[in-house]
Amino acid sequence: MSKFKAKDKSIIPEFVGSLMKAYARRGASKTLKKLKKDPIIRQSLKSIEKLDREIQQNIEKKIKTDPEFAKDYKDVQARTKNLNI
Repeated sequence: MSKFKAKDKSIIPEFVGSLMKAYARRGASKTLKKLKKDPIIRQSLKSIEKLDREIQQNIEKKIKTDPEFAKDYKDVQARTKNLNI
């Protein structure tokens, strides 16, 4: 048995939590790699990327043509910047 004594009891759960997060991320990346090999899912991901590009282009056009939308859009971006969304 280890003779390690933690002065701050919150350190151990934080450490274990960070290890679990790292393990989950690694597992998620492995699963994502396996999913990308599936032809149906690969096609779906391509469709999603295409739609994302189209939406981004439409937003940029609307920003150029509608000043009120541009103001609101920038306001929302500023508010959500720190939310990690």
